[in-house]
Amino acid sequence: MADDNPTITGTVSKLGQSVIGALPPPFLLLCLINAAFLAVVMLFIDSQLKQRTEMVNQLVTKCMDIALHAPPPEEHH
Repeated sequence: MADDNPTITGTVSKLGQSVIGALPPPFLLLCLINAAFLAVVMLFIDSQLKQRTEMVNQLVTKCMDIALHAPPPEEHH
């Protein structure tokens, strides 16, 4: 009786299982390797972005510190 009126989640689950079951194992392994590679690349890019952001923050902080503690410029008439 439950199979006569499947839910959307159940239908998607069955469809996913049938698609995965139809794919050859080497293709699935290739997909997993690609996913792992992309995850490593994204972690590397995130790490680089954090390092660059920290470096820029330090540079701006130092420049602002110098600018705030420098004597005011002399006015020339």
